[in-house]
Formats: sequence, C-alpha cells, structure tokens
Amino acid sequence: MCDPGAAPATPSDPASTISPELLIARAERLCAARGERFTALRRRVLRLIAEADRPLGAYDLLALLGAERERVAPPTVYRALDFLAAQGLVHRVHSKNAFVVCRAAGAPHSAALLICSACGRVREVPCTALERHVIEHAGAYDFAVESVAVEVRGRCAACRRA
Repeated sequence: MCDPGAAPATPSDPASTISPELLIARAERLCAARGERFTALRRRVLRLIAEADRPLGAYDLLALLGAERERVAPPTVYRALDFLAAQGLVHRVHSKNAFVVCRAAGAPHSAALLICSACGRVREVPCTALERHVIEHAGAYDFAVESVAVEVRGRCAACRRA
C-alpha cells in the first residue's frame, strides 16, 4: 500500500487508465527525483506488470522475462519487485502473492484493491477514511499500526454481466 494522504485516481479519472509508457516515464521522474536507480530490469518488470490484465507474481515475471531474454535469477526479480513496491510504483496483492501497478504513484495515498474472483483483475480505489478508521480503532487497543492493506473480493461489472 502507498503512503496515506491524498486520494488516488478514481474510476472517472483518466489516470486510472494511464498507459504503460506514461507509467514508465512517471517512474523514471520519481526515481530521478529521489536519487534512485531505475535500471533496465526494474523498468521491464514495471512495464510487464503495467501491461498485464491481472496481478503478476515473481514466477509469472520470470517466465515472461525468460521468453524475451536470457535467464534471470529469481532473487533478481524479487529485488526489482521490492524496489518497485518501496518506491510506491506497485501494490502487493497479498492474497495472491502478486503485484499490480500503482496508478497514483508519486501522490501519497491509501488504496484498497478490489479483486474480481471471476477474472482476477484488480482495481485500485481510495480508502483513506477506512484506513483512518482502522488506525483509530487499533489505537483503542494500544496497537500501533505500521501499514494497512485492504483487499476486497467480489465480481467486477464485466463478469457480473457475462
């Protein structure tokens, strides 16, 4: 999950359908501004995730990378994923041990991931109020929240119509 704060793209916001090219350009700017290296492999992993119509795990990425270039070791892909998540460029879908692109990278925000149980697609939606609610209630139990990951399962509109 990205940092709490401003809301991410909404379904009517054009940023919710931003192209992989624009996502990569934004990632390059963010990494440069933070003094981080956006290597060719990190760029390729982000592009593969951005182009996918479902969350991708490390072994999905290894298969895709292996089909287009020489063998890449699993730890290398895991390090790229860790970097992308740390920079707020991807969200981890914990229940699937996979990743989706963060459509609002660079703008601190809280997000819930809506996961379609039929097709597997994931949509990022704002959840700042829900996160605040969880943090407040956890505080009542003397629990200090470090992060909140919200995953909601259901059926997307396309799968409900099918």
